[in-house]
Amino acid sequence: MNRNYILMAVNKAGKNVYIDEVPNGKQCGCICKECGGELFAKNNGKIKVHHFAHATGNDSINCSQTALHILAKEIIAEERCVPIPRSGKIEFYSADKVELEKSLGDIIPDIFVTVKGRPFMVEILVTHAIDEEKLDKIKEHRISCVEIDLSNKTFESKEDVRAALKNPFNMKIIYDDDIRMIQERKEILLNYGLKQKICRGGIVVCPKLRSYVPTYFCEDCVFGCKENNDFMRCGFVLPFVLKPNFMEVFNIILKSNTVMFDDEAQKYNASHFGWKATEAVQRAYIMRRFLL
Repeated sequence: MNRNYILMAVNKAGKNVYIDEVPNGKQCGCICKECGGELFAKNNGKIKVHHFAHATGNDSINCSQTALHILAKEIIAEERCVPIPRSGKIEFYSADKVELEKSLGDIIPDIFVTVKGRPFMVEILVTHAIDEEKLDKIKEHRISCVEIDLSNKTFESKEDVRAALKNPFNMKIIYDDDIRMIQERKEILLNYGLKQKICRGGIVVCPKLRSYVPTYFCEDCVFGCKENNDFMRCGFVLPFVLKPNFMEVFNIILKSNTVMFDDEAQKYNASHFGWKATEAVQRAYIMRRFLL
């Protein structure tokens, strides 16, 4: 473990403050978050790194690690730019809401965020990685989680920490609920999917178009219809058969095994499915006239 410079402290009002936000020397009126010891601010020089130092001269490694952990969380809360798992990949999004050390009953994540209505966790690794017990609890809550590793690194400024928080090489997916969600919905679709009778090579009533549609269109449908004996199974039924607490996070599943946010699904549906739907209706009309 590296002993970093102490860049964060607590002022008289009990607020976390960065080294460049306080007066120099003892006038800063700050204490160490870890040990409660009195701190001096050393932020008047142009050569040495600006940092806090204990009045006793004993700058413990635990104190610097706690300060780094606090600073990282403060930066994410301030900027609201968070890494989240998206079907096996890490992507950055602007969070609707960021909460630090929010209690979920049996677990307290470092950072709890809401992105487009869905909850996510971000853990900051400075001293202790997520253990099996905490991982099990994360899985029980079914909240996707990313861990940002800041251990074994030395930071001399807020900018250094900010850069590390945006570096994908410092991150790993701890748990991605999209993966489990995709598998569960596939199983539901397979076992309980909406069944529509096939008649003369077409599905009688398409759940999306509410009309007769040829089966070759269904094979390319964004809702993932599949032929099973004499029936078509369509993913459009998923919102109605999922458990109530899962209905809030219902997203269309593409053939590329990607769970989409609602706004992404609407855009995709409009651009990709829109013209296909029109084409299907036209083909169905022509086929109907031909068959009749």
